[in-house]
Amino acid sequence: MFLPLDVTVVSDALVAMGRVSEFLTAEELPNEYVVNEHSNLAVEVNGTFTWETAEQPDSVKLASALGDKPEKRNKQKIEDKLPTSEADVDDTSSYTSQPFELQDLYMTVLKGSFVAIVGRVGSGKSSILQALIGEMRRVKGEVIFGGSVAYAPQAAWIRNATLRENILFGQELDEDRLQEVISACSLERDLTMLPHGEETEIGEKGINLSGGQKARISLARVAYSSSEIVLLDDPLSAVDACVGKSILDNCLLKGPLASKTRILVTHTLHVLDKVDYIYVVDEGVIKEQGTYTYLIENSVIFSRVMEEYGTAECYNDAPENSRIVDINGKKAVADLPKYKNGALIRTEERYTGSVAWKTYRDYLRVAGGVIWAPILLLLLVLNQCSRVGNTVFLGFWTADGIHGFTQGQYMVVYAGIGVSQAIFTFLVAAGITMATLIASLSSFKTAFTRVLRSPVGWILLRLSKDQDILDNRLALTLTQLLNTFSSVVGTFALIFYIFPLLGIILFPTIALYYFLSLYYRRTSVETKRLGSLMRSAFYSSYSETLAGLSTIRAFREQDRYVRSVESGLDLENRAHYITISIQRWLGKTIHPSKIGVVLIYTLNITQTFSTMVTQFAQNEQNMSAVERVLLYTQLPSEGNSSAELDEPSDKWPEKGSISFEGVDLAYRDGLPLVLCGVSFKINPGEKVGIVGRTGAGKSSLVQALFRQGGSIQIDGHDISKIELDTLRGRLALVPQDTVMFLGTMRHNLDPQGSRTDAELISVLQRVWLLPPDGVRDPVAEARFSLDAIVGDEGSNFSAGEKQLLALGRALVKNSRIIVLDEATSSVDVETDAKLQRTIQTEFSSATVLCIAHRLNTIAYYDRIMVMDAGKVVEFDSHELVR
Repeated sequence: MFLPLDVTVVSDALVAMGRVSEFLTAEELPNEYVVNEHSNLAVEVNGTFTWETAEQPDSVKLASALGDKPEKRNKQKIEDKLPTSEADVDDTSSYTSQPFELQDLYMTVLKGSFVAIVGRVGSGKSSILQALIGEMRRVKGEVIFGGSVAYAPQAAWIRNATLRENILFGQELDEDRLQEVISACSLERDLTMLPHGEETEIGEKGINLSGGQKARISLARVAYSSSEIVLLDDPLSAVDACVGKSILDNCLLKGPLASKTRILVTHTLHVLDKVDYIYVVDEGVIKEQGTYTYLIENSVIFSRVMEEYGTAECYNDAPENSRIVDINGKKAVADLPKYKNGALIRTEERYTGSVAWKTYRDYLRVAGGVIWAPILLLLLVLNQCSRVGNTVFLGFWTADGIHGFTQGQYMVVYAGIGVSQAIFTFLVAAGITMATLIASLSSFKTAFTRVLRSPVGWILLRLSKDQDILDNRLALTLTQLLNTFSSVVGTFALIFYIFPLLGIILFPTIALYYFLSLYYRRTSVETKRLGSLMRSAFYSSYSETLAGLSTIRAFREQDRYVRSVESGLDLENRAHYITISIQRWLGKTIHPSKIGVVLIYTLNITQTFSTMVTQFAQNEQNMSAVERVLLYTQLPSEGNSSAELDEPSDKWPEKGSISFEGVDLAYRDGLPLVLCGVSFKINPGEKVGIVGRTGAGKSSLVQALFRQGGSIQIDGHDISKIELDTLRGRLALVPQDTVMFLGTMRHNLDPQGSRTDAELISVLQRVWLLPPDGVRDPVAEARFSLDAIVGDEGSNFSAGEKQLLALGRALVKNSRIIVLDEATSSVDVETDAKLQRTIQTEFSSATVLCIAHRLNTIAYYDRIMVMDAGKVVEFDSHELVR
């Protein structure tokens, strides 16, 4: 019984040792930059930098892993896209194996200066900042800073902590400076909308904040720090024009960052005349540099872009706090309820007391129902009968108690009983294993479909550690417990059969072990639950730290986070140590030798009792994992499953009309509304731009996270009565935070495999990732080929390139309703202008909802919707919107 477990444990240990060894022997990331406070320069860079790339997997294996079957796809040969000679093959292959490089990067930045880095999408702007802080491999050269460094990444990193803790980032509180930073970063109004202002707890990855709010908190963290040099990766792209102007005037040009050295990556061209120096980057090389006046007069790339697009958008001079009136004539004010302790996220659920019998019943249900109970009971009875019968028959054989039996017959019967015992033992173990496997698969499948919006730490624990207990440990402990229990029953029967008076002595022993088991079980299960909670918090903190490594390293806060991780690990180990200590206490407290001479003849049964108590407690500890996983299987499902479903036609939506009637939205039940009584109608094929101050509820309008009231209709169908898979499959959404999957470019563009290669290449051309027909660009063709590898979460592409790929995914879907949520916020204005032309032509007959901070992005739209505090305050044409 223990051999399979031992083999599994040894196998897991070898795999774990291999992974740990690989990690420990991996090359350490060196401290790539030097701080020389006596330097006359703030930044001095002279070197070549490259991104590390993992070895590309075999294309056949990858295609198999992704379910791609090229021979079954309707592929179209594209002769003009394939190399036509061996020279072409060699020329292209030289690019496919090369990671992105910053070639011969040379920069010098004076102390206290304001420097901008500009360039088209994917040119290497963000990579320059990553190279400065040591996140890119330095091939040659050096990086020298003239002071301490702070860094605000393009994808803002927000901790699961209060808003104040996110800004302080481990530094001492200076209330005056904190308030100055909050004001400079235009967070004052946002704090009034949060339940407890700066003490409001922020969810994992800032889930309860808008993109603009996260960007400004990240900027505030940099502004509050005492660092002398700040690196800012396009923070203005996530905010609207008014807020952007306020940040520029009150934080970057004046205020907390005015005296510091500022290096800003930006696509916002009208900021450039206010900076001291500009670097123009293209394909990893600084093509042009100089002051704004010099570049306008002498450059080629910069002057052309400024001439064509520099005046396309300008900041709105209207004050940010100007009076806004909603479409019903009422002042737009969010009615936000307050919450205890400022918590917008829930603490993880924890059961107390013994594992309820309901858990066992639910577990039996997911294992396949009551069908297993009689089968396993019958097998256990037969197994125990064969075990007891084996012993009884051995007594008959010894006493020659069966008249007429020869020694050979005794041997045959005894062997037969032994073989039957072995068979029944195997069937019991196989039956329990099969039942637990079915329960494990069923519970995992149900839980996995319901946890997509749960905190990452909880998911990691419940669907990894707890699920591992269901998969591997529960079957063993349950088998041992049932076998031991049946052994006790069989031993009782045997004792009462041979010596009934001795059996009476066992009743006090049963009572003793029963009371000991009550005490031990309750304590051991509680410590097991406590350990699970500690592990969950540790996993969540660890994953959060991994997501913010570049920020932590830039601030040089590694030691503080190492101490935090060590503290969390110690806390988890303490809980585990308590569990082990209680097990040792049980072994010492109920050792069979302490039962006394009176029970010498029942020593075997007392040992069995001791084993059974331990096994029962261990099984109950494992059932606490069942408790936690089953809790996820009972989470409410998205959509209204109780309502009568409406099945639209295969062509729905045919027109693309949208109607909101008194819609209230919230992140979950009990939290403040992010949309308050929103009502409007959009005509078929209409193009609607949605604008408003950051945090006004624009993204919430299209995400519809949790509808609490009202109705949303598309072409006359209430979407609450439409199957979610159908609804999501018929609409195209380009989200604010682009999602990319590990795999190939083809798989990311067309996950369903419904398009030919020719169509997919055409899509890449229309989103300007591939050159048009007749133009060769070997670098782009290698980087964006359909078989090109897409890293985890698109890690090998820039933010702008990921947005273009997401837009390409929407083109592939060819839906009648397109929702663009800041779909081009991370691309340069030239590419943005090209994309707007693509949107106008490709989606000419579709209904388009576009959330934008760049006003020129929605200049040609039919109507503009202005939102504030979760309400629609204006909705009319460009000319009539104030």
